[in-house]
Amino acid sequence: MRHRNQYFLIGIAILFVAAFLVDLAGTAGDFKIFGHGTVVHEGLDLIGGLSMDLEAKDHSAATDDAMNAALDVITKRVNAFGVSEPQVTRYGSYGIDVEIPGVKNEEQIRSTLGSTGQMFIYGMGTLPHLSQGASFSATYKNITKPCGTSGASTPCIVLYGNELDLSQISAGTDPNSGAPIVYFGTKGAGVSRMQTYTSANVGTGHMAIVLDDKVITDPDIQGAISSQGEITGIDTVADAQAIGISLKYGALPIAFSIAASSQISASLGPQYVHDAELAGLVGLAVVMFFMIAYYRVPGLLADCALLIYATETFAVFKLVPVTLTLAGIAGFILSVGMAVDANILIFERLKEELRSGKTLGAAIEAGFNRAWTSIRDSNISTMITCVVLYWFGQNYGASTIAGFALTLGLGVAISMFTAIVVTRTFLRTIVRSNSTYHPKWFGAGMENVAPAGRVARGVVD
Repeated sequence: MRHRNQYFLIGIAILFVAAFLVDLAGTAGDFKIFGHGTVVHEGLDLIGGLSMDLEAKDHSAATDDAMNAALDVITKRVNAFGVSEPQVTRYGSYGIDVEIPGVKNEEQIRSTLGSTGQMFIYGMGTLPHLSQGASFSATYKNITKPCGTSGASTPCIVLYGNELDLSQISAGTDPNSGAPIVYFGTKGAGVSRMQTYTSANVGTGHMAIVLDDKVITDPDIQGAISSQGEITGIDTVADAQAIGISLKYGALPIAFSIAASSQISASLGPQYVHDAELAGLVGLAVVMFFMIAYYRVPGLLADCALLIYATETFAVFKLVPVTLTLAGIAGFILSVGMAVDANILIFERLKEELRSGKTLGAAIEAGFNRAWTSIRDSNISTMITCVVLYWFGQNYGASTIAGFALTLGLGVAISMFTAIVVTRTFLRTIVRSNSTYHPKWFGAGMENVAPAGRVARGVVD
C-alpha cells in the first residue's frame, strides 16, 4: 500500500511534464502528438479569419428546404470537430455566408467545403468489401462510369448524390424485428440504374456508399431496389442514425459558386484580449493567496494541484483541439472555481476531523471520503448542464454556447482528477514524511482540538 502513493506521484509527475511540453511546443504547427497538432486555435473574435459568400448556381433549385439543408451540411463540414465555432448564416434567398476563424487563404475553405460535396453509391460487384471510414480513392481511382458500362473488375456508379430522394431518408428500428434500419429513396435516372444493377447482383454483390471519398457503409445486396430501399445489418440505432444523416445531409442538395471572399479582422482588439488574460491571472493569484492564508499547508498543496490542473487542461485544449473564444476562456476560468470548490469541501471536512481528535492521516482519509459524494454530485450536475448546452449549441447553430460548454465540461472533468487524486497524493506524502505537524498548519484552531489531533502520522490506504 505504501508503494501505491509513490506510483501516483510518479504518474502525476509524468502527466505534468507531458502537458507542460505540449503547452510549450507546436507554435509553428509542425509538432504533433499521436497525430494531433499542438497549436492554439483561436476564434473569430480573437484572431479573425476568412469570409466567403456562396451563391446557388441554379436559383430555381434553391428552395427554402434545399437552402436550409445546405446550411446544415456546410456547418457540419467546416465544424468537423464541433469546436471551431464558424459562423454560417443565410443571406437573401440564394446565398450562404461562411466565416471560419484563423483561415488566411481561399483555397483552405475550398478544401474544407469539399467542392460542395460529392456523394456516390458505387456498385462493387464481387470485389472486396471496404471498411467504414476507408478512403475509396486509395483503392480505386477515377471511377466515373455509371453502372452498365463498366466491367465486373471495376466499380461503377449506381447512384449520384443528387439522385437520392431526401424526403424518403430516415433511420430507426424495423417494426417487425426491432433491428436498426435505414430507409432511403431514389429519383430521376437513378431509379432505373439502381433497379438494373441490384436486380443483377442480388445475393452476390454489394454497394459502397461514399461521401467525400470516405466510405460510409458497404452493404450487401439482398434484393432488387428501385425507388425505395433499406439498409439492414447495422449494429446499433446510433450507427443507423449516423448513416441516415450522411445520406440526407452529407452532400449538398444544390451546387454553389463563390460570389465573394474577404479577410475579416478580430471583433475584439488586442487590448480586450490582454485585459481578459490579466483578469484571469489576477483572479487566479487572489484565489491561490486565499487558499494559503486560510488553509495553510493544504492550501499550498491545493495551489500546486491547481497549477497542474491549468497546465493539463490547456494541453487538452490544444490536443482536441478546442477553438478558444472569449466565451470558451470564460468556461475555463469558471472550471477553475469548480476545482477550488472541491478542495474547500475536502479541507473543511479535514478541519472537522482534526477537531474531533483524529490523527492527521486518519483526518485526511475521512475528509476525502466524506466530501467525495458532494464533489461527485456537484460536478456531475455541472457536466450534465454542459452536455445540454453543447447539444443545444450544436443543433441550433449557437456555436459560442457549444464552445463554452465544451471548455467548462473538460475543465470540470480534469478538476475532479486534480482535486481527488493530485491533492490527496500530496497530503499523503506529507503524512508519510515522518514529521509532526501542528493542527494550525492545517487550518484547525487549537481551542477545540483534542490532544490526539496534535500528532500526525499514519494513513489508511
